[in-house]
Amino acid sequence: MSDILLNPGPTNTRFMTKFYQWLGSDKCHREDNFSCVLKDLQNKLLSKLALGVTGRIAILGGSGTAAMEAMISSLIPNDVLVVKAGKYGIRACSIMDVFGIKYGVVESSTINDLQTLPDVRYVYFVESETSTGERYDLDRMCKIYPNAKFFIDATSSFGASDYFQNSDRIAALSFCSNKCLQSTPGLGIVIWNNEMDTYRRSYYGDLTKYHIGMMPFTLPTQSVYALNYTMLKNSNNKRMFDKRRDEIINQLNRFGITCVNKHPSNSIIGFQHPKKSYKELHAFLKRRGMVIYSGIEGIENSFRISTMSIKFDKDMKKIVGAFRDSCIY
Repeated sequence: MSDILLNPGPTNTRFMTKFYQWLGSDKCHREDNFSCVLKDLQNKLLSKLALGVTGRIAILGGSGTAAMEAMISSLIPNDVLVVKAGKYGIRACSIMDVFGIKYGVVESSTINDLQTLPDVRYVYFVESETSTGERYDLDRMCKIYPNAKFFIDATSSFGASDYFQNSDRIAALSFCSNKCLQSTPGLGIVIWNNEMDTYRRSYYGDLTKYHIGMMPFTLPTQSVYALNYTMLKNSNNKRMFDKRRDEIINQLNRFGITCVNKHPSNSIIGFQHPKKSYKELHAFLKRRGMVIYSGIEGIENSFRISTMSIKFDKDMKKIVGAFRDSCIY
């Protein structure tokens, strides 16, 4: 039996997701039947935003970082403002440095740090900062930067967020298959508004090469089949992720395990244990068949829990019981 994965991806997947992964293993990516599956998947993903005819999508073989790099290299202009709120904001700046993109930076530990700036045209931010568990909600970002278009690292949030209300403010977003979409690893994905200018700074990550129903390079066909199935199960997951976040925070708080986030993400949350270090807690829970994620820099006895696993609801009592016991033994 597999561990309950409370890390932020790869995560536990459904049996049928694994079946479709197997089904797609021996497929030629240049055949019409695979192109139909790819087109179906692309349209399902595009339906999560209200971009209409201006919506474009690229599915690449790669991780969330591969998608982030493709978005940055192909779409980010020189006058972008980067909200640096953790390790993934730092990573975005490092990628921009590689491509010689000029950018401004605002440091932030929580969305409350940000000041209203009406003159900013483009903003890059991480919606759910995996390294801290803080959430930068798009609704609030639209008010803080009222005239900006947004480039969003949605790696740990796509599938747990609702973008319809503010789709007109989205320039582009990047994410992957193996986090909140609850599928297998292998796909990096970028959705963007085709009214944005494009830049050919990369070869593999050049988004102008990607079109509906086709791809310029070999894709992991098994991951496409798996995600296409999984998307059938992802109709309104924001409500589910919000409920999971609220429940785990309330349950662990009973034992003195406190949430350290001022605005906790609904997919990855930071906690502080009253007794055990991360290393001690990880070993304790591993013996119970659970995997947690490492702590937050500067916070003693901290750790992170992801709500992405398909086992999360079914095994909630087991999860809560293990954390209760960690405070006793």
